[in-house]
Amino acid sequence: MGLRMPRFHPLSDNTPLFETQRALRGHNFYPGARVLRSLAPRDPRRKPEASPCIVYHSPWGHLVVTEINPENLNGYGWTCRSSDPGGAEWGDLGYMGEFERRCGRPWEFWERDLFSDDANAAAAVARILQRYTQPVRRETRQHPEHERIPAAPVAPTTRPASTPIARVPRASRGVMSRR
Repeated sequence: MGLRMPRFHPLSDNTPLFETQRALRGHNFYPGARVLRSLAPRDPRRKPEASPCIVYHSPWGHLVVTEINPENLNGYGWTCRSSDPGGAEWGDLGYMGEFERRCGRPWEFWERDLFSDDANAAAAVARILQRYTQPVRRETRQHPEHERIPAAPVAPTTRPASTPIARVPRASRGVMSRR
């Protein structure tokens, strides 16, 4: 059994990428070195339309990470809570390892979206916000007047006199009257 060496951020020799829930999650929390290099902070910060990103999902919400600092693994990006998608905002995310370790009840942890093919952060945000919009109802086809089917008249419902409305409770069995 060999000693397993920790993975390091590709731009830093001293920042290990620890993962505490790798087996439970089923995939790496952090993406590969090529993607992490593309997320290095830049000055000035790129606009969402020109920024590559990583998307994370959880029952608590969504993260679209556009920057990860190689020295301290602090992230920058867009957050959206599932309970308040209207309050989504861009800002500092803090230490990304906190998201990796966060776990509530079973299966409530942050997962990286392995299947997103968003071209940039703006496309990822638009895709996520689309999940929270109400579906648009299709207009029903309007029939011309001569094709309309007349509605059947609704007759009042009445009960026949012989049908009881309520039942009289029975006397309990086994109780005998004494004479």
